[in-house]
Amino acid sequence: MAQCARVADGAISRPTASRSSVRRDHRRAVMTRALSSRSTPDRDLRPRRAFIGAVLLSVPTFSAASVAGAAESVDELQRSLVAAYEVQDFTAALDVLGRLRRMEPKELKWIEADATISTDRKDFERALKSYDVAYEIAKGDAGAEARILNGRALAREGVYDWPNALDDYDEVLRLAESNGFAPDPYVLNSRGNVRGSLNRWMDARDDYERAGDLFQNAKGFRNGASTTQRLDGAIYAYSNRALATAQLGDEDGALRQLEALTRRAPNSADVRAAAAALYYSAGRYAEAEDAWERACSREAGCAKYKDLDYVRRIRRWPPAMVGKLEKFLELKS
Repeated sequence: MAQCARVADGAISRPTASRSSVRRDHRRAVMTRALSSRSTPDRDLRPRRAFIGAVLLSVPTFSAASVAGAAESVDELQRSLVAAYEVQDFTAALDVLGRLRRMEPKELKWIEADATISTDRKDFERALKSYDVAYEIAKGDAGAEARILNGRALAREGVYDWPNALDDYDEVLRLAESNGFAPDPYVLNSRGNVRGSLNRWMDARDDYERAGDLFQNAKGFRNGASTTQRLDGAIYAYSNRALATAQLGDEDGALRQLEALTRRAPNSADVRAAAAALYYSAGRYAEAEDAWERACSREAGCAKYKDLDYVRRIRRWPPAMVGKLEKFLELKS
């Protein structure tokens, strides 16, 4: 139940923690858009464009203090920064960022980039300090405020500061609503994660359901001509909804949701592993074995789901589902 990384106004910002394909594909798509020459989304996509996605589409701009000859150099370094970040070469990214900050020490996008890279390196304290500085600079610009709060919420999750992370996500969604934009489904999914960590599973389930519906219906989340990215997001959010449903005690309802998802996403090891745990809990042992074997035969495989620490702390399944998976794995050991 994690988030995804983004590029902000040509630099880098991110509202997510894991390296799932959903978030990775989204990050690459946003980078492409942020570096394109188009400054606004297509007219027919605007009504469906989520708030954070909309503010990321502007062309990079440079401060008036930059001399004419330096602008091109900044542009080249900026592209190098994005390229290094894309392949997770944080050492190279920080080297480029250091040069950019020396050229434009008060430029907001570089402060955000520092916060983003620090989050990815799990240096959350540094990230939070950078986000706090960036937020003070951004006040009055609703898009920038939302973007920075979204990144800061992720860093707060990194230090298990769930209440303040929730406050940040709430404010991002409030800014979207007050400015006439649809909520970002990635933010809703992330808020669901935090609400789950606070044991507010009914609220979490509602967030996951809204996120899934928005992913499924928002054409603005296309990656080129493909709908794969937004449909993957929908599957991920609906899988989280099923997990929350099980945590709330409705195992039959959760299993029906997972069965529907296996038909839509037969290659999802996560969905099949969860189904295996619930089949076993219901005494449907043959179906549990079949679901597990199918999970293991997927491209992603089932190895991660044999690691309960990963399932609990990284994938963030709710406690009831972790317990059911543990009992199933005990049978197989």
